[in-house]
Amino acid sequence: MTLSVKDVRKITDFNSLAKICLANPDKYVRRAAVRRIDDENILSEVATCDASALVRKVAVNRINNQKTLNEILLNDSSHSVRKAALNRIDDGDVLIHIARHDPNHHVKKLAWDRIKMIDSSLILTERDVERIFDEEKLIEIARYSLTWQARVKAVQKIAGENVLAEIAKDDESYCVRSEAVKKITDEDVLIGIIERETYKEVLKEAIRNPNLKNEDVLEGYAKNHANWNVRLAAVGNANISQDVVYEVAKTDGTWYVRNEAVSYIRDESRLKEIARTDLHSWIRVNAIKRIEDRAFVLSVIDSDENRFVRESAKVRLKKLLG
Repeated sequence: MTLSVKDVRKITDFNSLAKICLANPDKYVRRAAVRRIDDENILSEVATCDASALVRKVAVNRINNQKTLNEILLNDSSHSVRKAALNRIDDGDVLIHIARHDPNHHVKKLAWDRIKMIDSSLILTERDVERIFDEEKLIEIARYSLTWQARVKAVQKIAGENVLAEIAKDDESYCVRSEAVKKITDEDVLIGIIERETYKEVLKEAIRNPNLKNEDVLEGYAKNHANWNVRLAAVGNANISQDVVYEVAKTDGTWYVRNEAVSYIRDESRLKEIARTDLHSWIRVNAIKRIEDRAFVLSVIDSDENRFVRESAKVRLKKLLG
């Protein structure tokens, strides 16, 4: 006989209700049975194993076991089920993890709200971190604090290279990763970060870190890397060869990269060559801005076919003449 929801509402026998919860093919019937049962073991099995999020959510709302709720919160695929579990959890560490790492914005927001309600002191400010000097406490904040601002402030005060490397690789905020990368001294760690990082601001900090000194590595990044953000950042490393910077300025296929390279050329004869020959007007202007030879700048005013370049040269000449 096929059971209906109305039929389930009349059943009082525990074993019958348990069987319906675990085995009935109709999710609405299973949900009705779950609402009539209090056994924690049955509810936990339904909450973790039922195919329907609708049924799992009802079971979660009747569970008290914190371990089971934590498991559901961390593993359930349905954001509505995770939200139901979240409303029944008081563990600050778990709430912080969810507020930072849950893939759903609404679940994250609910976790934030729960933290504020349970213990608002868990949400540290930059000013709070400024008053902390214990290294272990700072490491804990850098790893686990809810706000990226607090984590950045903690990273600025941490000395441990291993912890900094961990944060530079794993923190979900590019602001925190960037701050950690600035303080890393191990060249191999920096290279590892560059090879796996995708956010351009973090790449820039890693590649321009003065502890990245291997000229062959820098040349490879500047001339051959497929990501133009890497090439652009590499030409700004203080340890890179001027010959490499000049070659990039002359040959890179992306004008942003060539323009950036021009900003780091120190040889005026090379700047003049670029100012005369580069096909991109912005790059010629960038070179002119760094040339001290008044006669050359005047020649650009007289001969460049681009009005923008000529006007920029006039501005440069005026500045040179004082």
